[in-house]
Amino acid sequence: MPEVDPLPRPDSPELDKFGLGSSQRAIYRLLYENRDRPMTMLEIRERLEAQLGPQEQLDRRRRDLNPYFVIERVRSGGETRYRLVGRKPIHESEDLGISERVRAQVLRFGRCEQCGRTPRDHGVVLQVDHKMPQRWGGGNEIENLQALCEECNRGKKDYYRTLDRWGPAIREAGAHQEVHRRLVTMLELVHPEDIRSDVLEMVAHQQQYQEDWHKRLRELRELGWDYSWRKQADHTGRVWVYYRLTKRGITPPEGQFRAAITRAENEKKLRRSRP
Repeated sequence: MPEVDPLPRPDSPELDKFGLGSSQRAIYRLLYENRDRPMTMLEIRERLEAQLGPQEQLDRRRRDLNPYFVIERVRSGGETRYRLVGRKPIHESEDLGISERVRAQVLRFGRCEQCGRTPRDHGVVLQVDHKMPQRWGGGNEIENLQALCEECNRGKKDYYRTLDRWGPAIREAGAHQEVHRRLVTMLELVHPEDIRSDVLEMVAHQQQYQEDWHKRLRELRELGWDYSWRKQADHTGRVWVYYRLTKRGITPPEGQFRAAITRAENEKKLRRSRP
C-alpha cells in the first residue's frame, strides 16, 4: 500500500490547488462519498450524466486524479471497481515538474502578479501558477508560470473552471503558433455555437501576448473569414460579448497566415488606387 495522507473533503478549498475541472471534481466527490462501496466506471458515468449531462473521455477524467490521489482498482464479481484510498504525499502530488531553480525564478520578485501584495507587507503566501492550465495544454516553461498569492490563485481557478466546457477546444486551438490560425481554429471548433470574448482572447494570447487581438480577428476578413457578435448578460448581470463563425475563408499553409493577409491588404489598396 503506497504512503497516503488524509483525504480533503469534496468542498474543501484544498482541492483548488490541484486545478481540477468540474468533471474531475464530480468524480472525486462520488469516489469520496462511496469509499465504503467501490464504484464501477458504468456507475460513475450514470451518476455523472444524471448530474452534468453527457460525458466524454470519462476514463481520462478519472485518471486525471491519479497524480494526486491513491485510487485502488478492485476486482469484484468480474467487474473492476475504483476505491478512493487517500491523498498521495505532498512531494508526489504538489511537485508539478517545476524545479527549485524555476520556482525560485518565478517567485524572485516576491509579489503577486495579479493583486501586487507581498509576503512582507501583507502576510500573503505566494504560489507558482500556470497561466494556461496544464489540462488545457499549458506547460512548465517559464513563460507560462507566474507568482500568485493563495487568494488570487483560488479565484483564478474558480474562474477557469467556468470555462471547462471549452477546455478541449482551447487546448487544440492554442497549440498553433500563428495567432490568426489559433483564432479561426477556435471559431471552427465551437461552431455552430458562440464563443465568449474572454475565451477567444485567451486563445489569442496563448503562444505570445497580442497587443490588439481584436485587430487580428478583423484581419481574418481579408481572407474571406467572417463572424457575427452579440452581447448577453449572465445570471450575475455581467454583460459578455459572444462571437460566432458565419463564413469560412482561405486557410493558408502553415506559417503563411500573416503573409497572406498582407498580400490581400496590398491588393485591396492597389485596386482602390486605380482610376
